Amino acid sequence: MLKVLVADENHAANLDCCQYLANDKNLDVLSTNSGINTINAYNNFHPNVLVINSDFKDRSYTEILNELSSTSLERQKTNVILTVEDNGKRIELDFMAKVYKLFYSVDYEKIREGIEQYNLDNVIFYEPNEKTLSALFYKLNLYNEQTGASYLKYAIIQSYNNQTSTKTLNDIFSLVSKAFNVSYKSVRPAMRNALKSVNNYRKKCGNTGIFKLFENEDSITPKNFIKIITRYYIKQKK
Repeated sequence: MLKVLVADENHAANLDCCQYLANDKNLDVLSTNSGINTINAYNNFHPNVLVINSDFKDRSYTEILNELSSTSLERQKTNVILTVEDNGKRIELDFMAKVYKLFYSVDYEKIREGIEQYNLDNVIFYEPNEKTLSALFYKLNLYNEQTGASYLKYAIIQSYNNQTSTKTLNDIFSLVSKAFNVSYKSVRPAMRNALKSVNNYRKKCGNTGIFKLFENEDSITPKNFIKIITRYYIKQKK
């Protein structure tokens, strides 16, 4: 579950934003309405994303980001969605490294989309199901309507849920062929064909986002794709 901290001095706006985001069952949302409470909540809640709306009376957003960036680990995180209501405000460049998205209005839909994009860019997924795998495949430029993509999604879910019975690639191919009532020999080429678009897209965009999991792989094959993605999900579960 993605943890989101919403910080806004305006109680009504804060409540509205939290209620809007809470409609997404994959988000764990917490709110604060002062600068010091935001810093304390961040350190205790450890959110994946901080949504902060401009300044508080006791702290400016730059002071908050500066204090949160006091450790090397936090300085490396670009996990803040900052909203400011006046586009004439000067955003201090010293603190932009921690800001992932900047919006010049409080638009809840944009904030939600920003959180979703952060999820994709930073490879934060939940247990493998149809929804999360579709988000993953979209990020990889792997079209979901392809037969091979359906095989890959099913293979990842089965490998995640049945680790003892999916130790080899042949085990996985057998499960897929039975589930889809297709020839065992047709499963591998369908998966490889689906991954062609992934490898071509990877050459264009490089090892960013989800591709960082494959940075030591010359070519993403069904074997390493299923193995790496499944291991990532299992690691997240633990």
